[in-house]
Amino acid sequence: MERCSKCSTSAEEILETGFVGCEKCYELPTVKQAVEKMFNGKKHKASK
Repeated sequence: MERCSKCSTSAEEILETGFVGCEKCYELPTVKQAVEKMFNGKKHKASK
């Protein structure tokens, strides 16, 4: 089971609840894949 090295939140918990424990959670491979799939490769564009 993947766990965040900073806050110990599991990838499973993040995917179930939709809440991350900290910014480092986004580095977990499972979470990273889920986020990429949700946004389908789209990039954030800053407001002008």
